[in-house]
Amino acid sequence: MNGTLVILICVGAIKGITPTSIDRIKDRPTQQYKPHTVGEVWTMETNFGGFGDPMASTTGNPSYDWPGGSHYYYLWEGGLWIGVRVDGEAYVTTSGYLEYEWMPSDPAETGWGDGWGYIGPDVSMYDINSVYDDWGDWNESRAIGLRVYQRALQWSIYPYSYFIAYEYKITYDKSKSALPSPPDVLEDVYVAFRFDADVCSYDPTDCHIDDYVCYDGWTNGEWKDLEHHPSPTDEYTILADTTLPMPDGIPDQYGIFGDDPYERTLNGDTLIIPRNMSYIYDADHPATSENDEGEGGGCPGYIFGRIIYAPPSPADSFWIDKEGRECRLIRPWSHQWWNWNNDPGDDENKLEYMTATHPMSLGHRFLPHPEDVGAGPFDYRFLLTGGPYDIPNGDTIYIVYVAGVGYGLNGGYDEVFGKGWVPGARQIADYALAAYYMGSVNSDPVHPSAPNEDFHWVIPVPPPVPELHYSVRGGAVHLVWSNIAEITPDPVDGMYDFAGYRVYRSAWKVGNWELLADFDTAYAREHGGYPHSYVDTTALMGIPYYYAVTAYDLGRPADSISGRPEIPSLESGKTNYMKDEKGAEIAVIIEASPASLEDVETLVENIKVIPNPYYGSASWEPEYKNKIMFTNLPTNCIIKIYTLSGDLVQEIVHRGPTGSAWWNLRSKYDIEVASGVYIYKVEIFDENGEYVTSKVGKIVILR
Repeated sequence: MNGTLVILICVGAIKGITPTSIDRIKDRPTQQYKPHTVGEVWTMETNFGGFGDPMASTTGNPSYDWPGGSHYYYLWEGGLWIGVRVDGEAYVTTSGYLEYEWMPSDPAETGWGDGWGYIGPDVSMYDINSVYDDWGDWNESRAIGLRVYQRALQWSIYPYSYFIAYEYKITYDKSKSALPSPPDVLEDVYVAFRFDADVCSYDPTDCHIDDYVCYDGWTNGEWKDLEHHPSPTDEYTILADTTLPMPDGIPDQYGIFGDDPYERTLNGDTLIIPRNMSYIYDADHPATSENDEGEGGGCPGYIFGRIIYAPPSPADSFWIDKEGRECRLIRPWSHQWWNWNNDPGDDENKLEYMTATHPMSLGHRFLPHPEDVGAGPFDYRFLLTGGPYDIPNGDTIYIVYVAGVGYGLNGGYDEVFGKGWVPGARQIADYALAAYYMGSVNSDPVHPSAPNEDFHWVIPVPPPVPELHYSVRGGAVHLVWSNIAEITPDPVDGMYDFAGYRVYRSAWKVGNWELLADFDTAYAREHGGYPHSYVDTTALMGIPYYYAVTAYDLGRPADSISGRPEIPSLESGKTNYMKDEKGAEIAVIIEASPASLEDVETLVENIKVIPNPYYGSASWEPEYKNKIMFTNLPTNCIIKIYTLSGDLVQEIVHRGPTGSAWWNLRSKYDIEVASGVYIYKVEIFDENGEYVTSKVGKIVILR
């Protein structure tokens, strides 16, 4: 398309800086976050050019958390940078480090209220659209005149659940620019993605201080003679579902495209494509005696970013193939990194990092691993930059960036979270490239196309997720769901291939799923159809539960004529557990009936505090999460909570028809209690108010 620029990137996790929440400026919406929690990696999307939540350690919000729902974040904060030099002056619009120069766009100009567009299933299984720009009172002397439409895409099905894709449309509007002499064409524009990762919060002490940063791909020959991390190398055979410790004739830093049936190339050949991804991982903490790299499997993830589509740039390679078609191999302009001692303070320093001309670039466009320049584990950021590009006034450029977390570089077996074998950053980056070109008719990685120039992301998907509701009645949990999966044809071939429902339950938090029921085609034949309700009579009192109902299809056999591979049965994600308007999960709890005083010893033994220990809730979670419950109580009792030194914190009088009482974790002075160990005492009285007995125990609160 004439005048159109497109970039696609693939990415896959404290410091104490709080992002400024700028109040409404004239007609501007506020800066906001939306949770993206469909896949294996959870994060917060923004309407101001940021990635993740830099306050995740205190808000509990996901910030490239892996596994999703674990609250172990890998990303402190990321941001979109766009820079250009005009009349010798550097201008860089950024997001992060208290410099939030992107602002949600005026709804009167875009029609997108609050800086957000459509949110829900569309191109992916869950899209989040936002729009922002860099002009206004907050940036009146530095605005380049850029508006960005961002679409974040996520899938719940393996293996595409390990990355998040970002498509960007960037427009230059000369009339909005604050440059002294705005040009008709912005020349030599650089687009960069900064990821300041802290791998990971499974390590409760200084998880940011013992990381390493590196790059995997084409390095312009700069790394061939490095001592510690030379490139290219050939030590492994990297397959989709495993990695073998043997060479295969393919550089480890390159992926193969076209060797799997779902990877189509225009010439029917096999392509060798450099991944060109930046990544950060947990290293051995220098202050500990033992080797704690990966925190014993608690932080095995490599968080990465990759450019997989970009418009033509001097960094690319060009040639003509055997069919006479022009080919182009996309490459980033630079990979840079630094630590907090070298955070860029002004636009000149930022643009120097983007163009690899900063003094800390050490003469490298692709800055080597810290070990190869004499540095050890520390708190690093990576900056992956594409460009330079030209953007005429009024033209739109498209940029797509994909993010993910892999198990190491090459995959591995997870024993900490029970995930089994998990693909590595290299495999996930390869899956992302393949996913982008799924469905493409006139393009492939060396005949690249923008998102609006061909079909993309046509990934085989399961049936739609049923709409689900559940509630407690009569001491059981009752579920009802819609039949949308039964009446919706497969979007790829139009077949009605629905094959059944599965009902799942998760105790305490989302992610601990256990299968309760499977209603397959045999059940439907025997009972005259598929059910749309279920009653869980096995739920225990006092435990918060979440429920999900999935739908699955028949799959497809291999087709020897067309060459289509077998497609296994696909199951929708466990994503329809109930949520509030902010996207936070809502649990159901069966409260206990009043305990009898007939057997005092058993009564005392059965009194429980749930949950114990209590882990701090996220800011986007509903208010009930900031509570604990005393259960199996008698009708008449008083609960007293003390500090370890014996000071009374709170007193709760319980008299009523249930056997449960809640404490909102606030003191008698209505102050939120701090983390620590507390003593509780339940004083039990009979129906006449006479003292019977007491139970004493401990409560642990971890915020």
